[in-house]
Amino acid sequence: MRKSGIVIALVAFLTLALASAALAGPVMDRIMKKGELVVGTAADYPPFNFKAADGTIMGLDIDLATILAKSINVKLKIEVIPFPKLLDALNAGKVDVVISGVTMTPVRNAKVFFAGPYFITGQGALMKGEMMQKVRDLTDFNHPEYTVAVAKGTTGEITAKQLLPKAKIMSVADMDAALKAVLSGKAQVLVTDFPFCVLASFRYKADNLAALQKPFTFEPLGVAVPANDPLLQNMVDNFLGTLEGGGGINELKRRWFKQSGWIKKLPQ
Repeated sequence: MRKSGIVIALVAFLTLALASAALAGPVMDRIMKKGELVVGTAADYPPFNFKAADGTIMGLDIDLATILAKSINVKLKIEVIPFPKLLDALNAGKVDVVISGVTMTPVRNAKVFFAGPYFITGQGALMKGEMMQKVRDLTDFNHPEYTVAVAKGTTGEITAKQLLPKAKIMSVADMDAALKAVLSGKAQVLVTDFPFCVLASFRYKADNLAALQKPFTFEPLGVAVPANDPLLQNMVDNFLGTLEGGGGINELKRRWFKQSGWIKKLPQ
């Protein structure tokens, strides 16, 4: 019987992780002594991380965190924290790592270490279908009469401010609030990661949402790790490499981007 890529990668990595546990750095030592890995996530960015209708935290990021915890034989604890506060929580020791669709940017990398990437994405634009008939690309929104919805602290906010200086930028608490702004007509376009745009247009077909066909930036997503623990950094980086090589990352992508059953679990 053939084992899945995730199982093969998990077994191979477990041997490496246990062999190095005795040499743990400050955060890695804390994880192993407590027998618990605390992962910070925003839970507002399907299919990477989101809160289901029953309150369960789900998504590709959560599956990734689950496999990571199992690989070093510890329990997983998920801490839901607003996206703009995630890296501060990491540096304050409130969480051990952050897995929340975080783009690896130079500014963020000056504060934390990034392992990965585990996913490559880019910024996209989501709007009502009738608006799609009026624009050719994102720069067509660079006028004072347009309001652009973005989530605070995201690369979508940075991109919108850089590319659309003449437009009104509506920075809201999270992805859900930004999406609601477009659905309600308070904003004409949402700038966020391309996969979110595509899935939102599928989920809200009745609202006539549409996304620009291609992302207009290149953005690698990584796992944020404290800057003061080289062993933890190396462990997570090697974990991702092993999972990628064993086909585990592709399995997660298929589950969350090729299968649509999870969409029924989202709050209505």
